[in-house]
Amino acid sequence: MMYFKCFILCPLVALATHGCSEELQSNLFDNNEPVNLSYILDAYEWQQKYEGNDECSILWSKIVPGIPEDGFYLFEDTSFVLRIPEYSESSQPFLANAEEFYNSCSYAWNIYSNFELWYRGHTADLLIDDDDVKQSIQGISIDFIHDKDIHRAAQNFKDSVLLLIAKAPEQWEEHVDVMDCVISYGDVIESKAYKFYDDEEAFVASLDSVVDIAEGMGMDKFQRYLDADDDDQLRVILGELATCRTFDEQCSLWRNWANCDKSTIEDEWLAGVGMALMKSGNYSPILNRIWVTWRALCQTVFFGMSRDSSIPNHFYNEFRKMCYVTCLRHIAYNPDDVYAMNCAAAIGGRTNMNRFGQNYLGNEAMIEKAMMMPKRYHSDEEKD
Repeated sequence: MMYFKCFILCPLVALATHGCSEELQSNLFDNNEPVNLSYILDAYEWQQKYEGNDECSILWSKIVPGIPEDGFYLFEDTSFVLRIPEYSESSQPFLANAEEFYNSCSYAWNIYSNFELWYRGHTADLLIDDDDVKQSIQGISIDFIHDKDIHRAAQNFKDSVLLLIAKAPEQWEEHVDVMDCVISYGDVIESKAYKFYDDEEAFVASLDSVVDIAEGMGMDKFQRYLDADDDDQLRVILGELATCRTFDEQCSLWRNWANCDKSTIEDEWLAGVGMALMKSGNYSPILNRIWVTWRALCQTVFFGMSRDSSIPNHFYNEFRKMCYVTCLRHIAYNPDDVYAMNCAAAIGGRTNMNRFGQNYLGNEAMIEKAMMMPKRYHSDEEKD
């Protein structure tokens, strides 16, 4: 009988020693110009004009361009590989290891996503051809992994998965768990990753402070949204986002907008603005939280929360890679910014959106939403 654990290799190297001093706080943000959201505002005007008409059917393509069609997507090659030769000889050890870390993690997540499709095909009416899955896993080369120990572990991981899918699940020995293979491989990656910490407890405390600062900007703008009438709240929040003074303020306002029960009817708009923030190439110490929140919203709104839903991880990972590279650019100019390293590690080390895990009735989108947007499910009054 197969069973699944929830496993997140996230972050492998995400601990440090520094408290959040005033000096560090002043260096947390790049203070970039805000993102131009004029096309989002234009889409809102379009909706107001054509709501209920046939023309409104193309609205979401204006807000969230590039959403893939429903389908069961396999990773069949190494097109997911990140190439950043400009950092390979860096004297900053996190940057020097950044390509190997990202690619080694992606290799595991993508093979596991293929495995999940195979397993679901054997336990439900999901039309996935066994040979297609096997060939897709075999087609993911490990030549891009340069470290000998990780290379060897990657090959063992692939061989173990292929050995598992050579038999139907009912023929497996009791308590077989493919996640044990993932964890064993992850342990090797972790042993090679750059460690920028001495005291875990101290860093976790300071990281909480960083998140509070990064998500505590523009609260007057957020309050105006909370005070707005239901019929006017979307116009208000889009206007407030468009008039933020900095990118950091936009990120903060977007996260607060997502993390409240009033915004549950605006998820498509949240996804569109989130996409614009990530595409900008601007850095924020909560960029990892923006990406995970955005991914959960997209999965819920456009694809569904069933284990049989389409889960376009290749699409989500385009933005994973984008955000990861954004963090690296920031680190290149701020080589001592441990919070940026934490953010990059959290992005690169997080699993794909999985079909199996802690949500026993569906995929992991609901778990990520509960984790990233808890106020949608538990108000402050209920917590007290």
